[in-house]
Parts: sequence; structure tokens; C-alpha cells
Amino acid sequence: MYFSAQHIDVKLKQDYADFSIDESRKSLVLCDGIGEFEDSGKVAEVIVNQFIGEGYSRLSEVILDEEVSKLKENNIIGGTTFISAINKNESDKVQLEYLGNGGIIHLHGDFSTNVNSEEPYRYGELMIPHISPNGPLTKHVSHNSDKPELASSKIELNLNYLAGNIIILFSDGISSLEDKVILKDNENRFWRNENPAIQLILKELNDFLILNKNPELFKDVLITFNNTILKKLKLENYLEDDASLGFIITEQVLNHYNLKNND
Repeated sequence: MYFSAQHIDVKLKQDYADFSIDESRKSLVLCDGIGEFEDSGKVAEVIVNQFIGEGYSRLSEVILDEEVSKLKENNIIGGTTFISAINKNESDKVQLEYLGNGGIIHLHGDFSTNVNSEEPYRYGELMIPHISPNGPLTKHVSHNSDKPELASSKIELNLNYLAGNIIILFSDGISSLEDKVILKDNENRFWRNENPAIQLILKELNDFLILNKNPELFKDVLITFNNTILKKLKLENYLEDDASLGFIITEQVLNHYNLKNND
């Protein structure tokens, strides 16, 4: 299972992301600082560094970390959202946890094979943002968060689809479900407004997988792709805010693309 997480500065330098890979554990985390507070970037950076550096498995562990506690003690005014993913002991299970907004989508390795359109559409939204009806975050890690604001959502997935599985995680600088409004037309049909940044990522991901299927090289080229796609999103004006982006791709996805190219 391959992991990568990267971030890019666009506006306030308040997004941070990182990942870690070893034989017994793979993890990643994305944090998006709350823009209205000047020190939110510092909060996001500390949360990411401690989660990865200390090998934590849950947000509740991070909250009790000494460096995180010092933020309040030192009167650091700021806050952040939180999205994490962990795979342990080479199993096919991934544990997801999130607080705030952003997005997590799940695709199968054959996501680019469509019968109804040329645009990838066979994927599922896993993250329901913690957002109030009028817009503000209802959950976050911040200088004024308490138990209700720190109550995270957790999901465990078994990634065992024959053609492989892909999870894409992102901060709301890229997309968030509350922005994908549903519209009703004059013929009583319902349409969801799709984010063009997600479609660009899916198209670029398919092109990338067609050209990069060697398991021995994939770990490094995935990191390069992650950085490249963030830079492309910024260059082509898909990003109005700082952004974080993470990928989880199983080995079976590479097998699927190898077999597809041999057909």
C-alpha cells in the first residue's frame, strides 16, 4: 500500500501535510489552519509534526501531546481541521479520522473505465464535513475548542477490491462536500455541482498510472506526482486557498493497470 501527502502555499501558508512509511505502519495527516486566526498555521504545523513524529494513532493522543498543550499555555490563537489515515501491519484495513471539513473519496482501481461518460464518476464521498448550516466549522482543534469541538468522526475500510483501491484525501482548499450543491432543473432532474479540481486530479491520476506501474519505483514517483498535481492546480487557478492532498493506492491498482495495458 502506497502513501503520500503534500501541501502547497497559496494564500496564508496555513496548510500542512506529511506522511510516514515503515514496515509495520503507514500514516498520513492533513491539517488546514482556520484562516481567521493569525497563528493557525503554527497550530496546523505542530499537530502534523507531532502526529507523524510520535507515531500517534488517534487525534485524542495528539491533543494530549506536550507540544500541542504548550500552544494553549503560550496563548497561541489559532485552529485547524484534521484528516488522518493509518494502515498497520500490511493489512488491507485503513483507519480514517477527521475533524472539520475537506474531503475523502474512495475509488476502485478501474475508476477510469466508464460506460456513460468520458469523465470519471464512480467514486464515493466518505467525509461529511463538520459544518453548520450557515458555514462555520462545528468541529476543530483550536485555542477555544472543547470536547464537543474535538469529537472526531472515524471510518475503517477494508481495501480488498480485485482491481485495487484508491483513497484521495484533501483540504477544503481543493474541495469540500458542502460546496457540491444539488440543483433541480425544469424537467425535475437533480444534478450535483462537481468540483473541477477533483476531475483534474482524477484525469491526471489515470494518466500517471498508465505510465507508472513499476512497484519498485512507485513509492517515489507517487510523491513526485503529488507535488506536481498541486503545482498544476495552483498554476491553472483551481486553488484560491492553501491546499493539502494525500493519496493511498494499493498494489492491486498497479496490477490492474499492468493487465489493462496488456489487453
